[in-house]
Amino acid sequence: MRDWDCLTMVTDVDRSDRTADEIFADVLTPQGRSQMGALYTELHGLGEFHRSRLVGRLVTGYRAADAVLRHPAARRNRPDGRSILPRVEEHSSRRLIGRTMLMVDPPDHTRLRRLVSKAFTPRSVTGLAPAITELLTSQMDDLAERAADGAVVDLMAGLAFRLPVAVIGRMLGVPAAEQPGFQQMVRDLNAVVEPLADSGDLSAADVAADALEAYFKDLVRERRTRPCEDLTSALISARDDDDRLSENELVATLVQLFTAGFETTTNLIGNGMLALLENPDQLAALRADPSMMASAVEEMLRYDSPVQASSRVTSAEIVLPDGTIVPENRFLLVVLGAANHDPRVFTEPQRLILRRAEAPPLSFGNGIHYCLGAGLARLEARMVFTELLRRFHTIELAGPPERQAFMTIWGLSRLPLRME
Repeated sequence: MRDWDCLTMVTDVDRSDRTADEIFADVLTPQGRSQMGALYTELHGLGEFHRSRLVGRLVTGYRAADAVLRHPAARRNRPDGRSILPRVEEHSSRRLIGRTMLMVDPPDHTRLRRLVSKAFTPRSVTGLAPAITELLTSQMDDLAERAADGAVVDLMAGLAFRLPVAVIGRMLGVPAAEQPGFQQMVRDLNAVVEPLADSGDLSAADVAADALEAYFKDLVRERRTRPCEDLTSALISARDDDDRLSENELVATLVQLFTAGFETTTNLIGNGMLALLENPDQLAALRADPSMMASAVEEMLRYDSPVQASSRVTSAEIVLPDGTIVPENRFLLVVLGAANHDPRVFTEPQRLILRRAEAPPLSFGNGIHYCLGAGLARLEARMVFTELLRRFHTIELAGPPERQAFMTIWGLSRLPLRME
């Protein structure tokens, strides 16, 4: 067995003389992110685990990542109870996120997740299909009208953002007229989970967090006076009747459900559409056989994951599948995007293969923190791509796509298309 504290990293494997830190530093730059697949290949040449001065320890192999995500001693908070997020006391965004189920451990995580999980069971998600169809039909009509006569449309603004935010907004009771204003706030808030966010990024995240917290506090006050048939009212009832949610937990949970409820799906739609356009043979295959839509969405998740990384800290010594020992109180950055491109698990991982039938992607994580809304995101994506290919016989890029600034929450800010 190997202990990271006495391991000397080998850096001359797979024709590379660069260290994992040098490679990962490139991943964190805009130029490097444009070649992320090649950088992940380079990291895989060095192994599944990498000691890093930048972020502690990098986990890039699929089996190692899966093991860490499932391990009960790989937690969100340090053994002494301190948050895994640095400088929490300085940033309201980190304090807010730190109260969500995303960043807490059992037993609090178990309690919070149980309160909202009924809304995201397979049966509940399936029951949302008629409402999603209604919203999608209306938005697709708008998109077709704007795309008429060869006009350029932005898929991100015109559909990829609008549909998921409308779905989660309806679930929580956020009025449709207020939903467009949240897009930039949520993007600013994403800096809170970036490995190397700078002070400017975190200042913008704090402003966004304060605005989101204030909004949902107001919504809670309104629903206490006038309850509705929505998830916000249900969570208020759970809090008031059983005292299982503190007021801070209630608001933080609503913020998390709303922001995560559309951002991941938005990026899945944008990243997936771009992947199809860059692989026209696979786009043609999907048009010819729409029955493979479910496997196609899984491959889109693997190929260009909307979430590229997730952090953990060890609360006790853990042993990983190859025998590597990770001591207590070690920070781990699990690079989900790299794990999804592990050549030990995926044949030709840099290729988009919509009929791929290998290991499931780790894009939604695994273990107790597996994304609660994964089923809803998959359903929305399947419905979106089915309808796009049915409505438009030609879909092509009308200019260079634009990426968002961050690496952890990975998506496009603009995808200009011509569609007929």
